[in-house]
Amino acid sequence: MMNLAKKTATATLIATALVTPTAVALNHTDDNSSTVKLYGDTMVRTELFFGTDKPGPDVTDWQFQQFINKTITPRFPLGLTVLSGNGQWQEDNGSVTKERSKVVVLIYSLDEQQQDSKKIEEIRDKYKKQFQQESVLRTDTTEQVSF
Repeated sequence: MMNLAKKTATATLIATALVTPTAVALNHTDDNSSTVKLYGDTMVRTELFFGTDKPGPDVTDWQFQQFINKTITPRFPLGLTVLSGNGQWQEDNGSVTKERSKVVVLIYSLDEQQQDSKKIEEIRDKYKKQFQQESVLRTDTTEQVSF
């Protein structure tokens, strides 16, 4: 189990190391001014960072895919993205602990933000219980999205 210092360090390092770059489609106006028009609708982007290290055997790719299929997809059937990475943090004793990580990216409507936020908290709680995790890092931003 992670202590508070480890939890804080994990959140900081994972957020810094694994956050994916985002892009916004831009278009200059026809009058050659410095005004820029953003394309798309404003939507919420949530990233969930899942560690795979736990007491006993680590969470396998198959187990994580089953978690996606049974827990995340039913709550967000319109789509999601899963990224694989490696996270690390410094223990209180100075040693560095490393683990495989999974990042799930969800994009959803501002109109659904309150409902979807509850679904995301259910996902985090289920993962922590099922895989003996102390935390699942969550980041939220707004993005201009165009499909």
